[in-house]
Amino acid sequence: MALAYDEIGAAVQKRISGYSAAPHNASAGIPSAPAGSRPNAAGSDGDLDRKFQLLRSVGEECQTEAELRELLARKKEFILYDGFEPSGRMHIAQGLFKAINVNKCTEAGGIFKFYVADWFGLMNDKMGGDLKKIQDTGMYFVHVWKSCGMKMENVRFVWTSQFIEENAAEYWTKMLDISRVTSLVRVKRCCTIMGREEENLTAAQILYPLMQCTDIFLLRADICQLGLDQRKVNMQAREYCSSVGIKHKPIILSHHMMMGLKAGQAKMSKSDPDSAVFMEDTPEDVRRKITNAACPREKEPRTSKQSELTGEVDGDSDGMVLNNPVIDYIRYLVLENAKGRGTIAVDGRTYDEADSLESDFVAGKISEKGLKEACIEKLNGIMEGCRQHFAKDKEASDLVALVEQHKVSVQKEKDQGHVRPTPLRSLRLAEGAESLGVVFAPRPGSDLGVTAEAVLATLSCLVRAKGRHAKLVLWCEDWSCIALDKMQGDLKAIGAYYGILADAVKGLAKQAQVEFEVKVQSAEILRDPNMYWISVIDAGRRKRKGKSGEEPVIGLEEVAGHLPEGEALTESGQVVATLMHLADVLALCRQKTAAVIYAESKMSKLHQLAKSYLEESFGRTTSHAGEVCIPDIDIEKARPPGLSLILGEGESIWNSKMKKSYCLEGDVENNPLMDLLCLLLKCELLDTGTGEGKPKPLLEVRQKAEHGGDKDYASFADVESAFASKELHPSAFKPAVQDRAKAALAPLVLLPKDAAFKKLCTILDTFFKAQSKKAKK
Repeated sequence: MALAYDEIGAAVQKRISGYSAAPHNASAGIPSAPAGSRPNAAGSDGDLDRKFQLLRSVGEECQTEAELRELLARKKEFILYDGFEPSGRMHIAQGLFKAINVNKCTEAGGIFKFYVADWFGLMNDKMGGDLKKIQDTGMYFVHVWKSCGMKMENVRFVWTSQFIEENAAEYWTKMLDISRVTSLVRVKRCCTIMGREEENLTAAQILYPLMQCTDIFLLRADICQLGLDQRKVNMQAREYCSSVGIKHKPIILSHHMMMGLKAGQAKMSKSDPDSAVFMEDTPEDVRRKITNAACPREKEPRTSKQSELTGEVDGDSDGMVLNNPVIDYIRYLVLENAKGRGTIAVDGRTYDEADSLESDFVAGKISEKGLKEACIEKLNGIMEGCRQHFAKDKEASDLVALVEQHKVSVQKEKDQGHVRPTPLRSLRLAEGAESLGVVFAPRPGSDLGVTAEAVLATLSCLVRAKGRHAKLVLWCEDWSCIALDKMQGDLKAIGAYYGILADAVKGLAKQAQVEFEVKVQSAEILRDPNMYWISVIDAGRRKRKGKSGEEPVIGLEEVAGHLPEGEALTESGQVVATLMHLADVLALCRQKTAAVIYAESKMSKLHQLAKSYLEESFGRTTSHAGEVCIPDIDIEKARPPGLSLILGEGESIWNSKMKKSYCLEGDVENNPLMDLLCLLLKCELLDTGTGEGKPKPLLEVRQKAEHGGDKDYASFADVESAFASKELHPSAFKPAVQDRAKAALAPLVLLPKDAAFKKLCTILDTFFKAQSKKAKK
């Protein structure tokens, strides 16, 4: 889905004075960081120490100082990043305080990348979940930073939606890989970055920290320069590096979280306009807010919430802190500002650092009124440049008006209890088909390769659908398999698995007289990646009216209750894969005619969840009625044979496995060869046509006289009955089935002679050998 924001962003970049940046191209803002791998690439030891001190002054916490020094020695230029979610208004910490910190970082030699997280705002339901409104707000933020003294020469603005689209394959496979190795419990701990409590999370919000973690790697960020409230997800990125063996972990340089103006507010809140000074506040607003601000003189014990948000800072080792937001403003916005160091005069005393100011205030040497008046005067002076910019720049003033209009409309909908319908956004994968049959190919299992049984199970679904539909599709979920940690998330091995499976099914399909089209999930996604992933997000954030207000159509409970048989919800990748499945089914059903999903029984609950999601979100009672067909689900319960006949291992090995297979006399239920015979019959691979005037038997048995002698069986029911009654002995049954299977599966035995197929088998063989070596270590 192309966005017009590349053109708008380019125009804004040109208007930012003193900013000679690259054109607003999302990927242009992401150059590979200059290598500078030689020792002391950053300059002399003194210069390195100066840069270190500049950067260290930005962060209340640094993970780790040793790594930061090593980075400065290794790279002359390095990349820092912070992401911001355009969500209505910008408070003074996000505006002035950020400008101060960015100026320090760029002075130290850094390239600072602002990640305009419009997609994250969509997931977090900001601006009513309207992407256009979110992007308008992002443009307003850029204007604010321009106006408040941020030095733009080494600043880049990267729009999430555009950047992700341009780097889709790398971005989404990285996100899926992160989800693969990150537990659901770990991700839920990170979700406080959205201001959400764990028990109220939607399924889509699980994607938020996974994507934020991905951003760090795709932006090639050396340093994560965000607030302390973001440390959990930044630490998740470092943990991911440990999990997959990445040597240079992103350094975390977390800045101070400025206090809210009201008593007991550990940080500012955009939802409470009196909790902070905002960048568009008038001089009167500033005066009112600072005059009414909490301003205690006595220190208090540090709360657990403060420790989580602000960490332990120098001077409070006794656990006591002065929770005074007025002094906090002076310390971080007045005595340090975008132009450098500053001073403040209070009751005839002049201060150039905050500790002495705080001490004098606690000791009663300066008054609360004098402190607040001095703070008001300084803040209004600093903010005047921003006010003038928005008064004189037409685009800036128009943006302010537009954003205010958006906020009013969103609030009106909220006040009226209106649940804003989520637009119908998805891929269209089968448009024009009169009727569609979809078979979901089996995901890789525990076998060391693709088994003949998996091929036959897939073919049997296609045979059931034969003749019932104008179009048949075999859907291969390669990217979902990364999230589910199939084959250790190795996309090359997963691709080889599905390539072998599809070729093998095709090899038998001629005999079964079935025609179908293979669609690989990743290839279809990459036709329009933004549209696909928005549909994934929508699946997890779509709301309905519940007994206690809005509730998600698909929450974590729904995900947990519809996993494949035998699975429990423990990994974040399971949530991602479930939402992808809903998006897949929606994309396949974006048509007005009938569709049927054919699948193995262990996946039935997952398919039923997809059907329920489509019915509730796009069925007859919704505004999208008629745009989506609600699929039928065709499930046939079957017990797959336990022979594990792996493609490529050779006919002699298959013969040996069948000969040695479990086959207890009279036992029909636990009989792999009986299951194989049944599956071959369902796949219509057993020739039972007429010959010489009479039908060919299903099974021709040659056995000793004491076991009843030679006998032909016309139907599967006859075979089962004879074996259960012990009329048919294993010694005769085994070779008879073996002969039938050998003839039916002959095309699979010949496949390895094809060079391309052989290459796929080699990829899988190499993968499994590597995994075996790792396991031994």
